[in-house]
Amino acid sequence: MNLEMIQRYHDLEADDPKLRRLTGLKRSEFELLHGYFRDAWNAYFAEYTLDGVARLRQASVRKNSIFGDTHDALLFGLIYLNGNLRQDQLATFFGIDQPKASKYLSLIQRILLQVVEATPRAVPKRKLDKFLDMLSK
Repeated sequence: MNLEMIQRYHDLEADDPKLRRLTGLKRSEFELLHGYFRDAWNAYFAEYTLDGVARLRQASVRKNSIFGDTHDALLFGLIYLNGNLRQDQLATFFGIDQPKASKYLSLIQRILLQVVEATPRAVPKRKLDKFLDMLSK
């Protein structure tokens, strides 16, 4: 897949076919999942750093943050899970190195698994088994 074809979420939200090709979800499905994902993401970062170390100070989004918001973090994870890009390609697109991409993908997958197990309706019923299978690997 051509990297120039992929944008951040705010560039994709009006292009349902492209969002669906990249993530496997319609915009409405993405937004439903995002609500649960955002809450779990924020709860994690309120307590821990990316490396899983207990946080000593309040988390904040910096100007140079990889993910401007949780939509982009979810997009990052779903593109990878959907099989559209390898880790090194995804890392290049987001301006990070592959080891950092791997750390984020590991965290995103754990959070998504937690969300889907706790709230199965966060994912369309037709995709639930596939989603759980991808996240359990």
